[in-house]
Amino acid sequence: MTGRYLRHDMIDWFDQAMVSQSKAIVIGAGAVGNEVIKSLVLLGVGQIHVCDFDLIEIHNLTRSVLFREEDVGQPKAQVACERARQLDPNVHITFTYGDFWDDLSLSQIKHFDAVYCCVDNFEARIRSNLLCRLAGVDLINVGIDSRACVVEVFPLGAGSNVACYECHLPHSVYQRLSQRYSCGHLKKVSFIEKKIPTTIVTSSIAASFACSEGLRLAIEGGAKEASRIFVDTINGTSSKITMDKNAECACCSRIENKVNTFAAQPIISDETQGLDRAIQIIASDPILVGYRIGETYTSVFRKASEFDSDFPAQVSDDPGAVDLDIRDSFTAEELIGAAGGIPMPCKFVMANVDNCTLVLEFIKEEI
Repeated sequence: MTGRYLRHDMIDWFDQAMVSQSKAIVIGAGAVGNEVIKSLVLLGVGQIHVCDFDLIEIHNLTRSVLFREEDVGQPKAQVACERARQLDPNVHITFTYGDFWDDLSLSQIKHFDAVYCCVDNFEARIRSNLLCRLAGVDLINVGIDSRACVVEVFPLGAGSNVACYECHLPHSVYQRLSQRYSCGHLKKVSFIEKKIPTTIVTSSIAASFACSEGLRLAIEGGAKEASRIFVDTINGTSSKITMDKNAECACCSRIENKVNTFAAQPIISDETQGLDRAIQIIASDPILVGYRIGETYTSVFRKASEFDSDFPAQVSDDPGAVDLDIRDSFTAEELIGAAGGIPMPCKFVMANVDNCTLVLEFIKEEI
């Protein structure tokens, strides 16, 4: 529509043409996600893809500008996209109703310029960070509570020397994550995730900073350092720091400077012919290879997250006698032997060969 972006064109540093060509993924369509989607659409970002697996609840309405009471029970991603299209029909906006980890492939992410992580848990942030690190795509992480906002920018498209989300993640976060699981990676049946109350104040401020940072990345061609912005909405203070890469980072230490990704059929034996049988292969998801009761070993070879902590009691009258074999790291020889032609129950596998990280990705349909 002629004149829609007239005021943008009057800003000397604003390049509407570049913004209109930019592409963004928004993971999470809750309070922060609503505000990020709204702002990106009003800025005229050319393409937006929204991922969320949740349904709208009545309490979401106090913090979600794109939702209405009649939307309760509908998928957040779908409704957010429908309302966003009403704001600006020029923006190409699509959605995935599901878990981004299951539905977004590395090859899809590579088509975008930035990923806005608007989730409310560390596990999803760590996973989005890994995907962005492997894809070489900028990550903007947003976190809020009822008072404060944190916006972190990781310009991973600038190369492997930039810090990622995990580079400065405290060990206490991994300890908290481990509380969700028992027996390795089986979810605890009784675990209840603590919810952090928020308001539209912190979600809107955080999203504004996030979109502002993303806008600068789109117009200026990318930053060279990771940064963190902290805002206290009660006393009105803010701070910004830069973050260096951590050589001991749980993510970066596993990935070489160069990453090559290949589409692969999920039968690992077909993809490892010619690989050194001693090479270490890392699966994207922990796998329940099998379990032993006394002298008897039973193969399972399924994703560990499909099972909960009641599993030992389901296979034995004496759960304490069940020895679970859960792994995400194998030699090529071990993996071929364990899989035995069974489809790999994970998103991808990766191995470091000749100073390069090779990723075999078991992809789905393109967006």
